[in-house]
Amino acid sequence: MNGSSKTIAVVASDGRSLINFRGPLIRSLSAAGHRVICVSIEEKEEMQSAIAGLGAEYMQVSGSRVGIGIGDGLKMIKGYKELFRSVKPDICFFYMSKPTVFGSLAAVKSGMKHINILVNGLENAFYRKGLKDFLVRLVMSSGYRFASKHADNVFFQNHDDLEYFRSHRLLKKQNASVVGGSGVDMDYFTKQPLPENPVFLMVARLLWSKGIREFLEAAKKLRQANPEARVLLVGGLDSNDEALTKEQLDEYISESVIEYCGYSDDVRPYLSQCSVFVLPSYHEGLPRSVIEAMATGRAVITTDVPGCRETVTDGLNGFLVPVRDSEALASKMILLSTDSALRSSMAEESYKKCLWKFEVGKVNKQITEAMLSFTGE
Repeated sequence: MNGSSKTIAVVASDGRSLINFRGPLIRSLSAAGHRVICVSIEEKEEMQSAIAGLGAEYMQVSGSRVGIGIGDGLKMIKGYKELFRSVKPDICFFYMSKPTVFGSLAAVKSGMKHINILVNGLENAFYRKGLKDFLVRLVMSSGYRFASKHADNVFFQNHDDLEYFRSHRLLKKQNASVVGGSGVDMDYFTKQPLPENPVFLMVARLLWSKGIREFLEAAKKLRQANPEARVLLVGGLDSNDEALTKEQLDEYISESVIEYCGYSDDVRPYLSQCSVFVLPSYHEGLPRSVIEAMATGRAVITTDVPGCRETVTDGLNGFLVPVRDSEALASKMILLSTDSALRSSMAEESYKKCLWKFEVGKVNKQITEAMLSFTGE
């Protein structure tokens, strides 16, 4: 490495996200001559080859993806401290809640000078009531406050989360900015011609919080109003208590409300089939599925909630509808099902918006320049 090259630790809890979401960032940092250390809780054998393909190294820290138990937290802090003292990264980049909270604490205690965090959406506890959620909120807020105090940069994926941090005094400095999520590779998700007939698509885990109930109810109303419209659903069944069951799904399939496509590692064939993308989620950091649809050139119907509202200018490239409102969702789906010119104009506006706001090269350039600026580069 030359004199201006840095050792950069990119730290997440879910190792798959390092490849699927942050792969282009890791590859670009490595190509620029930096030594990149990727860190997650996944087994080394599972990750090493894929990370090496990005030009980076992989290291594992013990821990779990969910929960904030004291024992697990202390174990993660200990693992991070050992790693940082061994590798001595010039720059640490944390994303996901547990690495941000526990990793930042370990980095400060290990004498790391340049810490950067990305808030990629607030946890469900920030949107729910109850004692357990209050306690989770309390712990996470304290952790976020500590991390932001010591961070060179605090990146957010939407303006609502930034304002939440400011209004709750979780930001100690004016070092905050909003970035376009992890960006989207527009050479991989390419613009596709629109199908002639109206085809609606939702790609998501089949969780209530993703708006699956509202989607299915709206799809039923759409099919009654316009039997020519097709509705596709892509996403695997989930064992989560707050998920759609197989029996509930089968009911809508048997009534020909939807065409269920199951889980897919590659959603591009489904995006090319659809003319409108739908995500009635209750909250998001920034919905990657939506920006992938925008890159393909598709009108979007989503909810007027944090994260989702970053993607749509209401009436221009799609529609924003009230959360948990299947009637409003159905109304917009029916409107677009009968107006091919509107579908086409909104599709073009989605592509334009994606190009200037979410293109992966622009997003990664913003993050990289901000991180390096504090090191004198």
